[in-house]
Amino acid sequence: MIILCDTREQRPPPLPEGCSYERATLGEGDYTTTALRSLAIVERKTAPDLAGTLTSGRERFEREADRLRAFPFRCVVVEASAAKVSRLGRIAPAALLGSLASFHARWGLPTIFLESPEAVGRYLVGVFRRLEEEHAAGRWPS
Repeated sequence: MIILCDTREQRPPPLPEGCSYERATLGEGDYTTTALRSLAIVERKTAPDLAGTLTSGRERFEREADRLRAFPFRCVVVEASAAKVSRLGRIAPAALLGSLASFHARWGLPTIFLESPEAVGRYLVGVFRRLEEEHAAGRWPS
């Protein structure tokens, strides 16, 4: 499997054996595949990036979330636990969860917390593989 990785991504997570990245300029998000380019997008955040996104960078991220609505499948993958993001001291746990709930409810943008770069790589391969299968079988998007 080949995953398209936005050219602005500095350190893509490692992928399982047999999978690789191809650099591409993506208008939105960080990862997709050629077959899903207009259908599925994953935005990746580190713990400090997410904390900044939900505080000082919130307005910019709200505009991005609005643009992500164009994709039937969209999500934010955080390369950390929610507790780690909260421990950064910029955002209280209740405010963190409230903000993420708001992004999910308002923009259909769920957040997935994964503990390591390796877990993020496995998630990308898993979700894109399944979405490509569903799309090829005509079951998605409906």
